[in-house]
This record gives sequence, C-alpha cells and structure tokens, in this order.
Amino acid sequence: MKHLSLLCFFLWHLPLSALQDSSRYEVIFYLGEDCKICQYYTPTMNALSETFANDSISFMGLFPSRHSTEQGINKFREKYQLNFELRREYYGSSAKAYGVTLTPEVVIYDNQEELVLYRGRIDNSYYKLGRRRRVVDQHELQAALVAIIDGEQIGIAQTSAIGCFITFR
Repeated sequence: MKHLSLLCFFLWHLPLSALQDSSRYEVIFYLGEDCKICQYYTPTMNALSETFANDSISFMGLFPSRHSTEQGINKFREKYQLNFELRREYYGSSAKAYGVTLTPEVVIYDNQEELVLYRGRIDNSYYKLGRRRRVVDQHELQAALVAIIDGEQIGIAQTSAIGCFITFR
C-alpha cells in the first residue's frame, strides 16, 4: 500500500513534459472507453494517425476519468484496433492543465515552443450530445495537422467539443 501511495504521488506530480515524447508535436486524444462518441471517432482517429504520424508528429490517447481501468482501456484498444499508444491518466493532470473536460477532446501540443496549438473537437460530426450531422463539413483537427505540415499557422486554435463529461473525482 505504501508503494502505491508513492506511485500515485509521483504520477500526480509529473510535469506535463513527462507526457510528451521526442516528437515536436503531440496529438493527444482524451478518451473514455464507455463514451459512444469516442467509439464513433475511432476510425477517424486511426485515419488521422496513419496519415499524419511521422518523426515530428505523434499520437496518443489518454483516459483521464477516475472510472477508467487498464482492463477497460485494453478492451477499447482491442475492439477498435487503435494504432497509437493508449494510457490511463491518473488524476487527469494534463487534462485539467489543458482545460479538457469532455471526451473526445483533442490537444495538439508543441513540445519545442511549450505551447498548445489546438484544443477542441475532431470535426463537426456532432452538433449536440447524441445528435450527429448528416454532412460533416468542418475538419478542424485535420486542418490543424495540414497547417503544421505546411509550416503555416493554424487557422482555428480552439473549438468546443461535444461529448461525455470526464469524471475526475
């Protein structure tokens, strides 16, 4: 029990930079294994990762809810065949630091500049909880990634996500 307390203390006090890898840009999906909207977006997340992941851009899925378990995350990974790293985020520290309160919500973080370049939804598939558009015509995450690759400034830096609330406590 004492070792668990030390581990929890260590994870709670990790700097945000400890989440990042050696890539310049980190695309972080905040997910919930029981969130239907997260489940809906898994093919899109895989396609974006397959298209844009390179030496400069990496993808990761974090599960910040206190209800998330390693077993649940592994089942989610297996069922939806996600092609990027998935981790449980104890205490939701980076989600809280970035102001993320819903799943799915995405953050693009520039490790070199130590700056959030984009935070919000993947696209406009959902206009309201449980309500999907027939025609998706705004792909903000994809546009942000194209801007990064083209060396341009991201046009829309923040959008409002639609999804499931994260239960931090």
